Amino acid sequence: MKRTILMAAIILMAVTSLKAQSQLDEAKAKFIYNFTKFFDWPQSERTGDFIIGVVGSNNVYQELDDFTEGKKVILQKIQVKKFRNAEDVTDCHVLYVSKYRTRDLTDIKNKMNNNTLLISDSQNGIQKGAALNFLLVGNRLKYEFAASNAMSQGLKFSSRIRDMAAKNY
Repeated sequence: MKRTILMAAIILMAVTSLKAQSQLDEAKAKFIYNFTKFFDWPQSERTGDFIIGVVGSNNVYQELDDFTEGKKVILQKIQVKKFRNAEDVTDCHVLYVSKYRTRDLTDIKNKMNNNTLLISDSQNGIQKGAALNFLLVGNRLKYEFAASNAMSQGLKFSSRIRDMAAKNY
């Protein structure tokens, strides 16, 4: 009997944890899409599809692909691409690097051309060149913002992105 109760408790905890992670991945996807509303890409980047890349998270990729289906950034149709590692990355307007690929962040940053909004999910993402970095504050998803990193990538941004950030650099 005790064994059955213990197994039920373990299963319940695992299901609750998976649901929480799923909700977090969904929130990250929505944030990533909404970030596009606060940045301006140069005129040369406003033709063809608007590319959002994801490195290292199948769940965020799937949530983002589902959420952006049929949506546009201004007049550009959104295309979401999944990359396994730094070597696979190609040009993107936005690139999200999961905490599982933090070790590749510097290589990815060096590989990217200008005009890419780099978003990370690690404690030292800003120091490695990301303009935006996700963080959990309590149970809420927030972000920190480094204006200098965004400007070094040739991006202009609304002051609202800075105002809404949990922390600015």
